[in-house]
Amino acid sequence: MIDVQTLVDCTGATRANSERYACHLNDGMSRFRITSAAVAACFLGQVAIESEGREGRLSAVEEGLSYTSADRLRDIFPSLFVKGGYRAEDYVRKPAALSSLRYKGFHGRGLIQLTWEAAYKAASDALDFDYVGNPALVLEPMHAALTACWFFAEYKGCLPAAERGDIYEVTGRVNGPARLKLAERKAITARAYKVLSK
Repeated sequence: MIDVQTLVDCTGATRANSERYACHLNDGMSRFRITSAAVAACFLGQVAIESEGREGRLSAVEEGLSYTSADRLRDIFPSLFVKGGYRAEDYVRKPAALSSLRYKGFHGRGLIQLTWEAAYKAASDALDFDYVGNPALVLEPMHAALTACWFFAEYKGCLPAAERGDIYEVTGRVNGPARLKLAERKAITARAYKVLSK
C-alpha cells in the first residue's frame, strides 16, 4: 500500500506533491503488478527522477520546452536547428510550436514522460482513454500516474529487471541509452527499498 507518508519517505517528494498522486499510484501499481518491494522501489526511483521539477519530485508532469536562447535549442535539438534547417530563433520561448515541430504535439507528459504519438496510441489502446485525441489528459493526476504504471510494467516491460534490482537496465528502458541521473535513480531506489521492506 502506497499511502502519502510512504510516498514521501520513498521519494523525498513534498507532502503536497505526494498527496496529489498517492492514491492514483497505489491503484495503478496494484493494477500493473508493481507490488513487490524490489519492483515498487525501482518504479518509484524512476518516477521520482522523471517527475522532478522546480517544486521537487512528483512536481513536473510535462516536458519543459520553453527555451530562453537559440543557442540552447541548437545544443538540445541539433537535428532540427543545426542539420534540419529550422531557425532556432523562431522557437525561443514557444513551447507549443516546438512541441508541434519536434513531437507533433506528443511531447513528454505524465509522471514518466510519455513521449511520441506511438506511445500515446499504445496507452490509449491499453487503458481505454483517448490520449491521442486529448494528449493533455495525461497531465491530470490520475492519468499521469496510470500511464506511468502502464509504461513501466507493460510498454517497457521493466518488471523482470526491476525484480532483479537491475536499475541500469530499467533506466535504459525508461530513459533511453543516455540513462540520465542513473546515480540518483539508484539512490532513490535504495531509499525506497529500505522503506518498503520494513
